[in-house]
Order: sequence, then structure tokens, then C-alpha cells
Amino acid sequence: MAEQPYVKKTPAESVVSADFALKTGRPIRPLHGVNSGPMTKVFTYDARPQFIEAGFPYARLHDVEYPYGSGYFVDIPNIFRDFDKDENDPANYDFDLTDEYIAKIVEVGCNTFFRLGVSIEHAPVIKRTFPPKDFGKWARIAEHIIRHYNEGWSNGFHWNIEYWEIWNEADGSLGGGKQCWAGTAEEFYEFYCTAASHLKRCFPHLKIGGPAFTRAKNEFTIGFFEYLKKQTERVPLDFYSWHCYFHDLDNLRSIAKDAEDLLSEYGYEDAESILNEWNVGGKVMLERFQEFGPHGEKFRAVYDQRGSSMAAATFAILQTETDVRIGCYFEADVVKEWCGLYRVKDMSIGKVKATVAPTNVFYAFKSFNELYKLGNEVAVRLTDPALNGVAAVSEDGRKWGLLLSNYSREPRNIKLSLQHIARAKATLRKGNDAHLFEIMSTGVPKSIELEPYTFVFLGNVLS
Repeated sequence: MAEQPYVKKTPAESVVSADFALKTGRPIRPLHGVNSGPMTKVFTYDARPQFIEAGFPYARLHDVEYPYGSGYFVDIPNIFRDFDKDENDPANYDFDLTDEYIAKIVEVGCNTFFRLGVSIEHAPVIKRTFPPKDFGKWARIAEHIIRHYNEGWSNGFHWNIEYWEIWNEADGSLGGGKQCWAGTAEEFYEFYCTAASHLKRCFPHLKIGGPAFTRAKNEFTIGFFEYLKKQTERVPLDFYSWHCYFHDLDNLRSIAKDAEDLLSEYGYEDAESILNEWNVGGKVMLERFQEFGPHGEKFRAVYDQRGSSMAAATFAILQTETDVRIGCYFEADVVKEWCGLYRVKDMSIGKVKATVAPTNVFYAFKSFNELYKLGNEVAVRLTDPALNGVAAVSEDGRKWGLLLSNYSREPRNIKLSLQHIARAKATLRKGNDAHLFEIMSTGVPKSIELEPYTFVFLGNVLS
């Protein structure tokens, strides 16, 4: 049932308190990663300045350059173009464009999260998502790709890429879909075990895992863990990656808990839980947001104040309420409809690259990066469950920051109680459709009025 149209109400009163002399002992984790690198649409769009400014810690390589150049980047059939050829011969590999793509990621100080597999297929005829015809050979091809980027094989590099993810969203086949995996569940389970076991034997020091499921827990994923359980030798799973598109923050909390519970139940407590695709989503999203526009404007929420306040709330929840080790937002490629971080600013002309203009979603990421650089989480106490917040302080206590989000339909009047903070040079910045991360005040206010779907960043790390 759809919610009733929004009627402006008197702001509810809330209290937000934090003592910045009391660290929780938990570091701020790299939860503000993205999918795709800084140079997109076949190197015509340049977001390198934004990557540096927001400090994205990871760029996951999935659906790279889709659809403009997807036949040439990252995917195993793009790098090793004829599966029947000798996988030990460097001449049979085409690394050139993937090399260039990753070089741009390295240039901006971002880490590469490499998805081994294929991109999604939306065409009516499926070409590449069928199970490899030789699982062992596929694993050896992946081995040589890793050696190229980490050990210099075939005129390669020593980029020390740590995370290597096997496949993407094979559980999408549950309903008969073939966009990501056109085989059976049992075929995928066997494939993963073969590939992960081989790669871990070759590279015991690297993180080998996956499988980037659409959800942390469903019939397919439970079957996956049951299959692992039955193997005579322990199957490597250094990290368990999963996706979540949501409008309800409780859904995010629930799915993160599902991931933790599965890992615990099946004896993989040491595996990292990684959320490496997330964004606004959910079937009832448009009903929740109906006051913002007609049903057909599906993707407005990705980049307007709903998306930015949700991003800020997501960081707070992942950091303070879950064990998620790494997060990667989908998507940082400006030409894709899922990119809420920025929009096209200037088109490319001749040798001049196209540029992008950041949105408040971008500034939510930048705000969290400031906390990430500070390093030390500080507990935030909230009297209002509609609010979400996360705070951090430097090791010496001189620098601090607080990120607050009101991801709700009602305004909030917030009383602040912040202890042991350096008040000099503190500023308050606000992000919503009326304010593009603007400085609203200097110093530390006693209270803040937070409009619906609005986030603020308060601290002395941004002048």
C-alpha cells in the first residue's frame, strides 16, 4: 500500500552526542569504494580529480566499459580471446586496454578489486555467460592474468592487486535468468571450487573469493555453502561478496546480518564480508518517494537528495552496525544510469577530455573519506532511530569529524552534545537538493535543523 502524500510537519527534536576522547577501538573501514575506474567511455570521460578528492579506496572491475567498449576490457574472454589456444603462451593474451584502464586507477592512488569472469548480458542471445567448457583451464587462464598484473608476466606489472573475485551474480539464474550464469547451480559450485582451489595454491598470499551474489542469502547461496561443506578439502573463500539494492535501511542491516550468519554457520568466520554492489533500489522505492515525482522517474533517486542521504546513512550503518570489510558503490561510470556520484559537465572536444560535475552523493563519499583518513571511530549516540551517524578522530585527538544523515520524510531539530573536540576551524556543511555541500556555519552549533533526506558533515578537517 502506498504511503500518504508528504505533509510538512514541525521538526521532531533529537539529541546527538559523542565524546571524541573515547575511541571505540575500531578503525574506520574502506566502505566508500566504487565500481569502475576514473577514465570511462573508452577513456573520454575523466574523473581522476574526483577520484583523488573523494579518496575512493577501491575500484571494482565489473561491467567495465559496458556497453561502449565491453568487448575489450577485463573480462576473461576479452583478455584470452580464443579458449582453445594454449593458455601458457603470452601471445594468446590481449592485455593492452585492460592495462591502460587499470593504470588510470593506480595513478589516482586507488586499489583495484579485480572481478574474474564476464560482464552481464542483456541481449536476447547469450554469448559468454555459459559455464567454461574446461574449469581447470579457465583457472589457469585466471592464474596467468594475476601473474601479468602482480608478477610482471608477459610484459606485465607489479601492482600487488590483492582482491581477486570469481564471477558475478551466478545466483541470478535462480529464476531462469542467464544474464550472468547460463548454467546450473551445481555447475557453478563445482566451477568455483575448481577455480578458487587452483588460484589459492598459486597465490596463498592473495585474497581469493567471491562469488558476488545478488543477495547474501537465498536458495542458491545456501546451496553454495552446503556444497563447500561437503568437500573433503576446505575450499578457499577469503572473502564473501554480495550485493544489495535497497530503499529501506533495515533491509541493508538484515542482509549484512545474513552474510555474517552464513559465514559463521559454515565455518568461514575468518572470511571478509564484502558489499561490492549497492545503490538505491527495491520494488516499493517509488511508492516511498512518490512526493518527489511521477513513477517513470526511476533513477532520479540515485543522484538526488534521496540518494545522497541514503549514501551517508549507509556508511554510518556499515561502519557502526556491521562487520562489512569493504564497500563498493555501483556505479562510478558517469555514462551509466546507476552513477549518482556526478553528471557530465563538459563534453570532450578533440584531445580535451570530458569532465564531470559532482553531486551530493559524491560529497557523502568525500565526507566519509575524511573520517577514513582520521582513522579512529568514535561512538555516536542518537535518541532518534530515524537518524544515522558516524564519527572519527585523529590519533592525537586534534582533528575530528561527524557525518549525520536524516534519511526520512520528516525534518529533525537536532541538539548537539559533543565533548572533547577542537572547536577552532570547525565548519558545518549540508547536502540536499537546495545545498550542494555548502558551508552553513562556522564553529560548532548547539543545534542543527535537518530537512528530510539531508546529510551534514561537521568537523575541523574541511575548511
